[in-house]
Amino acid sequence: MKSFIAAASAALLATSATALPNRIAARQVTNEVVFTLRNDQSGANANATVPTNADTISFNYLFGNSVLASNGRVFASSAELTAFPQGVSCGLTDYEGRLFTTLTPENNYVDIDGNPTVAVPIDVTEYTIVCSL
Repeated sequence: MKSFIAAASAALLATSATALPNRIAARQVTNEVVFTLRNDQSGANANATVPTNADTISFNYLFGNSVLASNGRVFASSAELTAFPQGVSCGLTDYEGRLFTTLTPENNYVDIDGNPTVAVPIDVTEYTIVCSL
């Protein structure tokens, strides 16, 4: 009987110890998003981690050394938030600094080239993203 109680206690302790990290991880709030830029014509895409601290970051900084870059320029036709905390909002601006869309958990995809029926990669080197919670 004592060995059964000892075994049951050990099993209960092991179960609670392994469950604890999962409960803690579930409560953690991430301070970044994963932003994916795509060239839908070639099928190339690249991911970048963007902080949610309201810093403005250029697409060139994020993707200038990725498969989307060619001759020092970044080309893409769509963008998407692929991992993000609830409540995040990411503004994307064009090369003239004009806000052209805001990505949120409810609206996490944008067709950058403006033509949803045809994939036309455009130069997004000078585009920017800024995310905040």
